[in-house]
Amino acid sequence: YDPVFQEVTMGSDTLTAAFRAAIDDKDVKAILFRIDSPGGSYVASDTIWREVANARKAGKPVIVSMGDVAGSGGYFVAIPADKIVAHPATLTASIGVVSGKFITTNFWDKLGISWDEVHTSTNAQIWTGLHDFTPEQWAKFESELDRVYEDFTSKVAEGRKLPKEEVLKIAKGRVWTGEDAKALGLVDELGGFAVALKLTRQAAGLSADEKIKLKEFPAKKSLIQKLLAEEPDSSEPVARALQLLRPFVRIARQTGLLARPEDVLVMPQ
Repeated sequence: YDPVFQEVTMGSDTLTAAFRAAIDDKDVKAILFRIDSPGGSYVASDTIWREVANARKAGKPVIVSMGDVAGSGGYFVAIPADKIVAHPATLTASIGVVSGKFITTNFWDKLGISWDEVHTSTNAQIWTGLHDFTPEQWAKFESELDRVYEDFTSKVAEGRKLPKEEVLKIAKGRVWTGEDAKALGLVDELGGFAVALKLTRQAAGLSADEKIKLKEFPAKKSLIQKLLAEEPDSSEPVARALQLLRPFVRIARQTGLLARPEDVLVMPQ
C-alpha cells in the first residue's frame, strides 16, 4: 500500500506467499486469480509466474480474471493459467520489455553539486545516473533486454499453445483489447468476475448449482492478530511513507536545505 498516492500494488512476496498458502490448503480445489496491473518488474513477474505454474503442477486449476488493465507483467503472470478471462475492453498483452535510466548530470550541474566516485570493476557504473552507457555497457544492456523478450515470448507460445512465429507477430509491446486478444488466442473467454467464477467452478469439477465457499488469499488478519503481531499492519503505511520521503530528505540535506547534525561525519549516499 502506497500511503502517498493511496495505491495498492501487486507485490511478488505477498502474491507468491498467497499462492503457496492456497496450494497447501487441502480445502482449496481451484484458484481464481484477479489481475488489474499494467506490469512492472520482470523479476517480480517471473516469480509470480512460477507460483501460478506450481499451482497447476500441484493439481490446483488456476483461472485468471482480468480487470481494466492486465498488460506486460500483468499478462506475464497470467500465462500459465488454465483459462484467462478478460473484459472486451480490457487492455492486455503488451508482450515486450522496456528499461532505461535517467541521466541527471545537468540537474546536479545547475545545483552546483559535483560527485566523486570509487568503483572496482568496469561495469560498476552501468546504472549510475551520472554517465550514459558506454558502448560495451549498451551492448550488455541490450543483450539483457533481448533475453527477457525471448523468455516472455517463449512462455506465451508455450502457455497459450501458439506457434512462436505467431507470437512474435503480435508481440513487440503491442497493447490489445480483450476482444482482440481473444481473437488472437491470448485469452480464452470474454466477461467479468462472474464468467471467471463459472469457469473456476467447472475446473474444480463442481456442478452449476453446487454451493461453493470463496476464501481470500492472503487471509485478512483479525484485530487480535494485528495487535499480537510483531509488526502490526498499522505501522506499514507509516514505514512506507518514510521510505518514500527518504530520497527527498537526502537531496534536501545535500543541497543545504536541511541542516546536518553538528559534529557528525557522514558518508555521502
